[in-house]
Amino acid sequence: MAGLASYLARRGARVTVAPQQDGREDELLQRLARAGAVLQPVVPGVTTALLWGGHGAAVHEILDRATGQGLPSMGYSRALELLGGTAPTVVAVVGSHSTTMAAAALTCALTARDPGWILTAAPHGDAPGYDGGGDVLVVDLCPDTALHEAAPPGWRHRTLGSGLRPAVTLVTAVDTAPPMFATREDALDDIEALARSSESVVVWAGQPGCDELLERLRRAPGPRVVTVGRGQGMDVQILRLLWSGEDHHLTIQAGGERVSLTVPIAGTTSALGVAAAFAAGWALGVSPSDLVDGLGAFTGAERSLTRLGTVGRVTVMESRAQHPEEIAADLQGAQMLTEGAVIAVYEPVGHLRTAALAERISAALAAADHTVLLPVLSTPARPQLHLDGIAALASASDGVGGQDGGALVIPEPGPCEMGAEEVAASLARADDVILTIGSEGARRSGPRLLAALDRAAQ
Repeated sequence: MAGLASYLARRGARVTVAPQQDGREDELLQRLARAGAVLQPVVPGVTTALLWGGHGAAVHEILDRATGQGLPSMGYSRALELLGGTAPTVVAVVGSHSTTMAAAALTCALTARDPGWILTAAPHGDAPGYDGGGDVLVVDLCPDTALHEAAPPGWRHRTLGSGLRPAVTLVTAVDTAPPMFATREDALDDIEALARSSESVVVWAGQPGCDELLERLRRAPGPRVVTVGRGQGMDVQILRLLWSGEDHHLTIQAGGERVSLTVPIAGTTSALGVAAAFAAGWALGVSPSDLVDGLGAFTGAERSLTRLGTVGRVTVMESRAQHPEEIAADLQGAQMLTEGAVIAVYEPVGHLRTAALAERISAALAAADHTVLLPVLSTPARPQLHLDGIAALASASDGVGGQDGGALVIPEPGPCEMGAEEVAASLARADDVILTIGSEGARRSGPRLLAALDRAAQ
């Protein structure tokens, strides 16, 4: 929602928010203010409509209040569709996961077109929403599980992008991602529908489900299909991917032209996401040289293997990963940055999703030397939420990992017990990396970890 709010503010809309009862601004509201939104309380007669996404414990109360005032309300996905309809050219990034880096990189790759964007995560040093002066709007359509799990009773999700007609759609992955996609087949159906409404579709070959999507798209006439990947026969081929210890060096061939670029980001998947963004820009008709020039300014996406600080030779980094594939990719990226151990501080997002993906999440976390669990980020209670995500992870993790690594640590609640940050700090040694993974709780954990490490070093 931060990307949508800041984009609307840049378009001149008065963005208002409902304050907390005690008058405090929580972290989300502070982030919106930093993104450029003007924060004002909801005022009857002045506030004209409610855009809701389900974030925060007050979602039902806010919706009830809006209904009582006679305000029209609109879901996040419908708002994106309407805004996309006002842009001459839309580039959509869609997938069950792994859209963040590719979408952020696209904003730099298309610099020559002065794009606007609505993203789930900002490029480093920028805002998640921006109204550019050009004719292109980049939209990240990856589903946010926190939004959908908070939906009012009886509400059925609207497929993201179902009302868009993109010039280019970049597909990053097609996989199970409940509650939006209960099965991979659900994801294939929805993403194929968006792809067929596009003029061109760029498919990141080799990613989960993308080969199946390519088979579907080739069964009947449809959009122009552009493949990007490291294999032979790709329309945009990644000829070289080399990690120097600080940067990834890529050599890419498209349309018979070969170019090279360097991006200061870790993680093989993240680097490939930059190549996928290059392919989407190329499919849009931007020259390879302009794409390389634009990507020269790209340094990563907010909270995607971002370094927060180092205390006593222990480095704290953060990741916004939620899907098991994203978790595994960011842990691999963290391992590329250290000779020591990697300790994960993981916040599960949603009881429903955590229970459904518990085995896959546990398998991904097994790559860490230790994993300390934070409480599940949960939206308002609903009958389906009797499932306990932590219990599901603990059960799925039985037998995963071992004495030398991969074990889950679940801090005991209580005023006399160590919190997750103190537990993680006690496990860390010189040259280790502590990686926070997740959403709001994980974001708050980073500064707390630095403080805990500082106390332990004294």
